[in-house]
Amino acid sequence: MNQSILFSDNEYYNHDLQQVEFHAQCQGRLILCIISWVTLNTLEQSDLPLAAANEEAALTLFEAARFDIEDLAETLINQHAFNDDGSITLSHC
Repeated sequence: MNQSILFSDNEYYNHDLQQVEFHAQCQGRLILCIISWVTLNTLEQSDLPLAAANEEAALTLFEAARFDIEDLAETLINQHAFNDDGSITLSHC
C-alpha cells in the first residue's frame, strides 16, 4: 500500500444518492471518494436489491470490502482519475 495516500475511517452513507462517501488524503489534499450502492453490491457479490439500500446495509458491505475499496481508490488517485469537482468515483469492478 502506498503510504502517501491515507484513508480515514469516517465513511458515511448518503441516502439521497445511495452511495457511501469516504475521504483519502494525498499530499495534504483531502479527496472525496464515492462508491455507489450498486458498485458495493457488485464488489461484494451481493444480490441485495436497490430497495434494501440503507445506511446499515451499505456500511456493512463497505466494511467487508474496505481493503479492496481502498485499493481501487488508490489506483484511481494514482491515475489522476478525478471528477470535475476533484472527487473520485469507484465504478463497477
